[in-house]
Parts: sequence; structure tokens; C-alpha cells
Amino acid sequence: MTDRTAEPGGATPAERPRTAIAFSGGLGLGAYHGGVFEALASLSLPIDWVAGSSAGAITAALIAGSPSADRLRNLRSYWQARSSPAGVPNAGRHTFAWLSSINTRVLGHSGFFHPRLPIPASHFGGLYDLGPTRERLQQLIDFGRLNDGDPRITICATNLESGDAVLFDSSSERIEMDHILASCGLLPEFAPVQIAGRWLGDGGFSLNAPFDPILETAGPLRLYVIDLFPRDGKVPDGLEAAAERKSDLTFGNQTFQRLGYALEARQLRAELQDLDYDDEIYLLSYRPGREEAGPEKSFDLSEEAMAQRWRAGFLDMQYAARLAPIPNGICSVRRP
Repeated sequence: MTDRTAEPGGATPAERPRTAIAFSGGLGLGAYHGGVFEALASLSLPIDWVAGSSAGAITAALIAGSPSADRLRNLRSYWQARSSPAGVPNAGRHTFAWLSSINTRVLGHSGFFHPRLPIPASHFGGLYDLGPTRERLQQLIDFGRLNDGDPRITICATNLESGDAVLFDSSSERIEMDHILASCGLLPEFAPVQIAGRWLGDGGFSLNAPFDPILETAGPLRLYVIDLFPRDGKVPDGLEAAAERKSDLTFGNQTFQRLGYALEARQLRAELQDLDYDDEIYLLSYRPGREEAGPEKSFDLSEEAMAQRWRAGFLDMQYAARLAPIPNGICSVRRP
């Protein structure tokens, strides 16, 4: 397993690889996805495959279900991210972020979800109702376009009884709104969804960044894994930092370790078939500053937070584009 930062430069591969993006979950942190995609779109690379869990499933669906000319507009509309952060002075940003997160926990957010009161007694339906998200996605996503295979889309959910990952892929079945909402069923906040007799919850419980089916295909590959939780970070210096580091390590390490194993398995399959790939694998992670609300940062849905995350994704992807690929290794993008 390779984990090192690549150096700027690098040559264009002789054969065009399949370009794929795997987006991880992370609720409001998903605005980072939009910035990444904006910078990636400026490179004029064809997007062949998008995959995602939870918030990543929403981002993937907005891309696959929008005309290419409307993708950025629809992403920005959903993530409610202005072009640049503004409004709250940096000195008060941390306090504002916590107040915003607490407000979301208590009252929900008009553009995403609202409290579910009373909570159903027959079966647990989640603390919040994703009705606003359903309504907005119905307006923004063309499901006919999403299912036409350009780009291919894979959405991950988790079987709440077996714990298995459940993958829905436009190459083999039709993807509808319930598949997206099932992928967003983060217990106990959001309700699971029953599909084909199975109760399905958040894809992050099994594959938070579902790149696995992408790496199992043949042919050269350029894969961008967009994680919302960094595995690397500072040693915590207090309770808030410790709680945040716990969640970052839980999800960030899952993504990195799985990516390494999946890449090794791919290389072994190629060797057994006497094939030689020069895959390019980039891992981008959102690395928040002290201004975020620690372990509650994903519930800060303020426009200031969304704009800041969008810009961080844009700058990270711009930096990644200047890095030389590490053939068949993981290029962990860490912008200075």
C-alpha cells in the first residue's frame, strides 16, 4: 500500500483511462463535493462513472441526473453554497458554527429536513423527516437521464439486518428516489427505507466511499475518492477535538484502508490475467479548521459553512490536478 504525496508534473497517459469519482457521506460536509466537481469540470475530463453513499449518493445523483451544462448549478443549488464565504467574522466563526449546529439539531433545516414529531410508535422512523430533501431532489434530478448510463452511477446503502453493503447500479437496475434516501438513512437521525423486502440504512455504515465496484472493472482507471473525513490530523488537545478526531478516524481510516486493499486486489487480478494498468488514484479529504463545530460540524448547514467547504474542495482539486500520478498507488492530496 502506498501513501505519499505526489510531486507536481506528470505525463498524459497514452490510453485514456476511465474517469470515476467516489463520493463519501458526511451530511452538510457534502458541499466539499461540489467544489471538487467544479474544479474537475474545468479540466474537461469526461466523467464515466460516479458513486456515492449518503451525502455522496446525493452528489452523484445530481451529477448523473443533470445535463452537463446544469450540473454545477444544481449542485450549488442543493448545497446552498454561495460563490465565496461571507457574513461572519473569523473571530466568531467557531461559536457561530456551534450555534448553527445546535439550531439544526433542534429545529432541522428548511432545505434538508425537519423534526419528526411525534416519533411513530409502530417502527422507528428517524428523528428527522427528509421530506424537504426529497422535494428538492425531485426538482433537480432527471431520473430518466440518471438511468441512461452517462455517466454510470452506483449508490450504496446498508442492509440493517445483515450489515451487508447493498449496491444499486444504473448498469443493471433502475435507480429511483427511494434508493437515494435509503443511502441517507443515518440512524437514529434519519429513517431506514424498505426496498424489495430489506430495510436499508446509510451507506456509510458499510462503504462510506463506494469505490469497490469501480476498482473491480477491467481497463485503465483514473479514480478520485472524495472523503469528507481526514484520517490524518493533529493529536487532540481537548474534549471537543478528541470527539471530532474520533469520528474523522472512524470514517477516514475505513476509506483509506479499504482503498489500499481494493487496489492490491485489483493489481493481483491484473497480474493473473497478464495485464498492465497504470491506474491513477487520488484521495482528497476535507480538512476543516478550528472554525468548524468539532464533532457536530456536519450539522452546521449555514451558508457560510457551505461556501467555505465548497471553496476548500475547489482548491484541493486544483492542487490535485498539478500533482503527478503515482502509478497503481494512492496519491493522498494534502494542500499546503
